[in-house]
Amino acid sequence: MFIPQRVGFMAPVDRPGVKEALEMAYKAFSDRGICAAPIRNLQFFDENPHAIQLIVTFGGDGTMLSVVARAAMLGVPIAGINLGRLGFLTTVSRQRINEFAEALATGQCFIEKRNMLEVCPVNDSGAVSSVRKIALNDVTLTRNQTGKMVDLDVEVEGNLLNRYHADGIIIATPTGSSAYSLAAGGPLIWPETSVFCITPICPHSLTNRSVVLPDYVSICLKPRPRRGRFDSMQYSVDGCGTYGIAIGESLVVRKAREVLSLVHMPHYDFAALLRAKLHWQGSELPGDDEFLP
Repeated sequence: MFIPQRVGFMAPVDRPGVKEALEMAYKAFSDRGICAAPIRNLQFFDENPHAIQLIVTFGGDGTMLSVVARAAMLGVPIAGINLGRLGFLTTVSRQRINEFAEALATGQCFIEKRNMLEVCPVNDSGAVSSVRKIALNDVTLTRNQTGKMVDLDVEVEGNLLNRYHADGIIIATPTGSSAYSLAAGGPLIWPETSVFCITPICPHSLTNRSVVLPDYVSICLKPRPRRGRFDSMQYSVDGCGTYGIAIGESLVVRKAREVLSLVHMPHYDFAALLRAKLHWQGSELPGDDEFLP
């Protein structure tokens, strides 16, 4: 049973509607004996690693993605109040803040574990860097110059999978399968599935399609020279930052040792979430959106 006593609120207070939602949440949590305090920035976690038992973000999936890495590293569960549009990750809408506080206080919420990716640069001599980034959704490799294609090899466990000529490549988790990968034509994957998905971005070949792999394999992304020269490239992690790749470097992407603890309301139903968010047939069923963010 998960009943947090100390909760940290993380919110972009300059955005419309956030202050009102915060006020509502502070009252709802306080009325139920849950202590809530603001998290000003990510430095908070380094200074107070055991100060909170739950992180609650206010915004959309992007706000959650900005803190999932630190939350996973510290083993702190995370929930989201959806003030955005889609909200595949968020827990509830602002209209259900009181219901959420009540569910937390009475131990009705549950935690789902989500696998994550780690990405590490590899230098031209094959040494893997100690610098690593972790992602909940995806790792994306593209060329620095917008609108230009890239040439790269994708290796799985040291064996060549394909040589891509595309706008870039996406390595996505099941959680990230409903994000950038889906927009690029990748498949939807059930969250608990232990796989990764490799999706090329606008490949220059109609036969290049997404490939789903078990998540115990190691994937290497190796940029190749184009017309005899290497073009500068960059990779992004959950769309929250970009990092350059030096000439001759490559990237190793694999399952991270960290897992994210994602808080759900009771009766959470991923199929109902897909129907509601993607406007599939049946999304108009009575009660189908009862606990959707």
